Amino acid sequence: MICVPIVGPSMPKAQEQIASAVAVADILELRLDLIEAPDLNALLDSTTLPVIVTNRSKHDGGQFKGSDEDRVQSLRDALKAGADYVDIEVSTPREYLQPFLEESDSSKIILSYHDFSHTPEDFNPLYETMREMPGEIIKIVTYARDLGDNLKMFELLKRAKREKQKLIGLCMGDLGEISRVLSPLFGGFLTFGSLKTGQESAPGQIPAKTLKDIYRVTAERPDFKIYGVIGNPISKSLGYLVHNRAFQGIGSPDIYVSFLVDNVEKFFNSFKDFFSGLSVTMPAKEQIMPLLSRVDETAKKIGAVNTVVKEGTDWVGYNTDCSGAISALEACTSLQGKNVLILGSGGTAKAIGYGVKEKGGRLTVTYNKNKARGESLAKELGCELVHAREAGTRSIDILINCSPVGMSPNINETPFLARDFKEGMVVFDSVYNPLETKLLREAKAAGCTVIPGMELFINQAARQFELWTGQPAPIEIMRRATSAGC
Repeated sequence: MICVPIVGPSMPKAQEQIASAVAVADILELRLDLIEAPDLNALLDSTTLPVIVTNRSKHDGGQFKGSDEDRVQSLRDALKAGADYVDIEVSTPREYLQPFLEESDSSKIILSYHDFSHTPEDFNPLYETMREMPGEIIKIVTYARDLGDNLKMFELLKRAKREKQKLIGLCMGDLGEISRVLSPLFGGFLTFGSLKTGQESAPGQIPAKTLKDIYRVTAERPDFKIYGVIGNPISKSLGYLVHNRAFQGIGSPDIYVSFLVDNVEKFFNSFKDFFSGLSVTMPAKEQIMPLLSRVDETAKKIGAVNTVVKEGTDWVGYNTDCSGAISALEACTSLQGKNVLILGSGGTAKAIGYGVKEKGGRLTVTYNKNKARGESLAKELGCELVHAREAGTRSIDILINCSPVGMSPNINETPFLARDFKEGMVVFDSVYNPLETKLLREAKAAGCTVIPGMELFINQAARQFELWTGQPAPIEIMRRATSAGC
């Protein structure tokens, strides 16, 4: 189930949120501590959905300023008013907690534990203690300081499922985001999703609409595989959109999530039995290579892996950036004998440059601040090197931007002067956020043929999908997912 927290801050706002939540929620949480002067009966009368009433103290991450006695009394009042569930913290002083649990209908109690600082090494003692107490549902929510904290939570969820214990188990924070997507798939009673960005009741909450429509967390999944993207940062990646839509399009129960990874080796060793394939973004494209069983010849020559596939017991690395870019270019023009200038000398430039050389293009690469890196790339690709400021002086048939210039939020920047465009030139920007960069707008105005970075993204993602699943990628579904943004 998806639970949407109603966070106020006023009664009218809370009632507006309740009305809007019907479209995405299976159950609501009324956060009385976040609503000024809450009228519980009016709130309950505003919905036909099941309701959890919560009144959280500051000690447990809430805003209730009264006494523990008053807080617990508000939960008693909620039960009398007909709330389906009340959430009471196990940290409540014993003199208030024990009588409340003994007096109340146990089937309506969610006994909760929150830790906003870390995740314990072992959940089992806490879980076993809480299980001995009255309450149908246990809720354990901790703060993830390491991606591996999610694995501990998933193991606890699996144990609870075996023991037929209803459990809400989640990790908070950026590193805990995957738990909010995957906990229902491992048997969690529910997950929390905000009504919209800015209305989160805890750090790391994902919009409920995304949980419902993109991740499909409420769909029945007797069996599924997990895929994802690794790197840092990953917040701008659209992989979760295109791959989850693609899985849905072919009727697959599989799911794709984002892993925020700093230490690639630690992640791979901890999670390799957890996922079935990966997209790899910077800075992990080179770091992942020595950890794999083998690397495809093209990826080996490029020196970077952007796709990891489990083949039997082996982990195999591929590079689909190269083929994705070349497919996008060849849909517009031949590369054979063309003067191709690449702006940038990083990993993307290397992958695309390798493909250009393979197709017979006459290649030049540029550098800006890092001449040594530019020289290394030019030597490796066997091509010319010029400073970025000299790019406009070259004879160019095809211009490819492989630098981050123009990427959101710096959308008013461009790596190439508008005056240097020539009519008939093909201009390809590997940047796909925004969908139309300043470079492409100015190139189009000058009469150039433009190729947006989204074509590279879609092509490389489609190839990833095919490597993982062995099925043709539903490329039009993937393309629509990026254009619709949902």
